[in-house]
Amino acid sequence: MPNRFYFNKTRLRYIKAAMISIPSYRPDGKLPADVEAMIAGLDLKQGDFTTADQVWGLARGEFHEASAAGHKLCVKIYPIMKSRYRDDPGSSEAIARLPTEDDSPDDTKKRMKDMSALWINLPNPPDAVGPFEPWPLMTQVVFETARVLVDTREADMTPKKELYELAQGHLNKVIDAADVFGTQATIQGRGQFDPGTPERDVIDQIPNEPATQEPGQGVISSATSPGAGQLTAVYDAPHATSWDVLLKGPGQPDFVVVVNDTIEKTATIGGLAAGAYEVEVRGHNSRGDGPLSAPSAVAVA
Repeated sequence: MPNRFYFNKTRLRYIKAAMISIPSYRPDGKLPADVEAMIAGLDLKQGDFTTADQVWGLARGEFHEASAAGHKLCVKIYPIMKSRYRDDPGSSEAIARLPTEDDSPDDTKKRMKDMSALWINLPNPPDAVGPFEPWPLMTQVVFETARVLVDTREADMTPKKELYELAQGHLNKVIDAADVFGTQATIQGRGQFDPGTPERDVIDQIPNEPATQEPGQGVISSATSPGAGQLTAVYDAPHATSWDVLLKGPGQPDFVVVVNDTIEKTATIGGLAAGAYEVEVRGHNSRGDGPLSAPSAVAVA
């Protein structure tokens, strides 16, 4: 899904930019503001999905943690139970029937349930004056509490999984709508403008399909200071559809992103203090991030 989301969002951004630069380009009769609303809708549903995924992931982790703790208790208690009842044939036979393999949380739930049910019915161990305790304070009640916790964590996880699946469905719906519009907008643009025209050159910049490989290393072809407090960089990266621009100013230890995920191959940063700067770029596409470019030094006027 991240691949489809990023590709369709990026394609919409290219289409919007083309519509702004070409006033007569209005695919499906839409305005640039309509496309911006589609982009905002993608971001909204992606945000909802990310939140739901995190909430479900946390609940899932807590369930697996409780299940793992229950498994560990079963593994520790079972041999002690067998040993303590070795001289009680009836109890030993019942203990031997307990499940000892639990390769999944469901198996662990059954194992704990069977052990707890047997434990409460076991007689006192031979030569013991009280109920079976594998070690001090580890009673059947304590074990049952651990078992119930597994059920509680699973019950807490279920509605959160449903919310995750609902958010995923909503996100897929807006991605599908963006995919259909993006494909048709490209078709309409290519039909409207002849090859070789400036308008067609803009339309041909719109990406047609998700990237098949990650971006190559960024390349800065020019980095200059065109005026006081300004820095302009021209850059590219193989297979990239958008770029980050990073800057390190005088006395700064690290590069900082100053232009994020732009579809333009030229960026001008203003309001800079005079001094020696370094600039880097990094390409993005639907497959991920590319390597940073080599830094270019610029003396800002």
